Amino acid sequence: MKKIGLLFLIFTFGLTSVALAEGRGGGESGGGGFSGGSVSPRLQSMGVRSVPRSFTNRSQLFSTSNRNLSLPSRGPNGSTFRASVVSPRAMSSSSVRNNMGTVNGAGFRSQVLGFNARENVVGQYYWHNYNGLNFCHYYDRWGCNWYGWNFGNSFYWSCWWGNNWWWYDPTGYRWCYWYDGWWWWQNPDNVTDVYVYNNGEYVPSNQEQAQGSGQAPAVDSVSQIRTFNSKDGTRTVKLAGDSNDAFLYDTAATPAFQPKYLASGVKDVHFSNTSNGKPLQVMLGLADGSFELYDADGNTIGGN
Repeated sequence: MKKIGLLFLIFTFGLTSVALAEGRGGGESGGGGFSGGSVSPRLQSMGVRSVPRSFTNRSQLFSTSNRNLSLPSRGPNGSTFRASVVSPRAMSSSSVRNNMGTVNGAGFRSQVLGFNARENVVGQYYWHNYNGLNFCHYYDRWGCNWYGWNFGNSFYWSCWWGNNWWWYDPTGYRWCYWYDGWWWWQNPDNVTDVYVYNNGEYVPSNQEQAQGSGQAPAVDSVSQIRTFNSKDGTRTVKLAGDSNDAFLYDTAATPAFQPKYLASGVKDVHFSNTSNGKPLQVMLGLADGSFELYDADGNTIGGN
């Protein structure tokens, strides 16, 4: 009888562990609480097969101020690494989606915990190869595990957190998570509003949302955006979110770089005078009374 009782306790504990894991929103289920529901006709026409369940609270949504990782300077064989960062719109391309489908499979996901446990030197790039694809693991000083995917001359970062892959959209100021072939964004102000990312657009996941505005809430309806433009018209800094995150933009028709995250807790933005022929500098005044100084490409010059 004691043996039977012990087996019953082990079985019960196992079921409880599975329930807790699912409640944290891991894996392909995407979240806990609300049902994903049926796939709308528009999503069906896009090829969406299923809608993820909503995360039930904000703590389940990934958020970090470190959104602008540099590319590694050296490749897997130690040679100089050269690649182009995948543009936000291209994150819904077939190349990225096929790659994410591979790395989100059980074969690779089973290795992630091992990489995260062994490769924990902050700031070091660890190169690997999986099924002929080179990828890079990077552990940052905030405790995030980033994986950079290199296919051809293209490269993009995603973060493994909470048993999900996450990608930051620098144009929409949103963290999106991977689920069943697509990147998804959940409105943090309404857990039932879930959108799929497609070629720069956030498509609502249900008919009720579609009958409203037809698009995801504008960024400044979730958190007001403040925009600062340099007098020479070459650069723009936008402050977004409750934490006043600053992003630098190159305003050229063909930007020299994608929007760059600079700092959080920013109160004001000032640009230097370039009429005297000196290069443009960007000064951010922070909430704690200090400031940060950057060049026109978003590289730190100094701060007090």
